[in-house]
Amino acid sequence: MRFRIVCQYILLITIAISTFVSCNNDDYKTSANDVSDTIKEGTWTVSYFYDSNVDKTQNYVGYNFAFGNNTVVTVTKDSNTNTGSWSVSKSTNDDDIYSTIFNLAFGSPEILIPLSGNWKVIENTGSSLKLKDDSKGDLAIDYLTFVKNN
Repeated sequence: MRFRIVCQYILLITIAISTFVSCNNDDYKTSANDVSDTIKEGTWTVSYFYDSNVDKTQNYVGYNFAFGNNTVVTVTKDSNTNTGSWSVSKSTNDDDIYSTIFNLAFGSPEILIPLSGNWKVIENTGSSLKLKDDSKGDLAIDYLTFVKNN
């Protein structure tokens, strides 16, 4: 009888350890280094931008974003070029201590300013970067997704 109980505990511990090991989040590559390495490769476009409960994706058709090694983001559309800044860091907020933050800042033109902010990285697949900003509370969560150009 005692042998059976010991075997049950060993089986339970094995299942628990297997569950925790298999729940690794590497598929989303959301660490600050992973995001930084990914975004610096190639050029990107906005595939989705949901701001203040309005889908504003169409405002960014034709804009291409190049994230440089020196934290400068260069945005081109047709023959117009604008720059801003970007960086990636770990959150220092106690509520989001495990979040990776994608910082994006534009001073002009007006069309790019709404993209500015401290975005939480939701997912990084290598070809898309999904971000969200919930700093306004649950009623006004903004979403921004960049996809890599081929």
